[in-house]
Amino acid sequence: MNLTATMIVYTTLAFVLTPEPAQACSCAAPAGPAEGLKRSTAVFSGRVVEIDRPFFDRVGLTNSGSHRLKFQILRRWKGARSNTVEVVTRLRGEACGFPFEQAKEYLVYVFAEPRDLQTGICTGRKSIAEAAQEMIQLDELIGPTKK
Repeated sequence: MNLTATMIVYTTLAFVLTPEPAQACSCAAPAGPAEGLKRSTAVFSGRVVEIDRPFFDRVGLTNSGSHRLKFQILRRWKGARSNTVEVVTRLRGEACGFPFEQAKEYLVYVFAEPRDLQTGICTGRKSIAEAAQEMIQLDELIGPTKK
């Protein structure tokens, strides 16, 4: 390899492998089910059936923390018309993500970004075990005709 090609490779690697500065998450989660329902594109309870990391994260070239989650929908209050939905999040709290776990069930509020549905600590989410009262309130908010 000649000197120019070597310099291009090293410059590219330095750019790709340069760590990003850490930033703390700063947001306000919805104040309750009514606000969460209003602000969200979709609200559902679901089971995490798949967690996929980006290729470059898997091979160690990057550490974006971004994950694509596939949920099996158990119950829906808004949006999410199919039986499964894919949602993007970061699994680290400092990136406003939430550490979802495979095969666990959650109440999830998501919002639409240009390419994906996204969720995290800023949109609202809870494990099903912690969400019983909130799901009752969601049922009351949508009324009997929309269930």
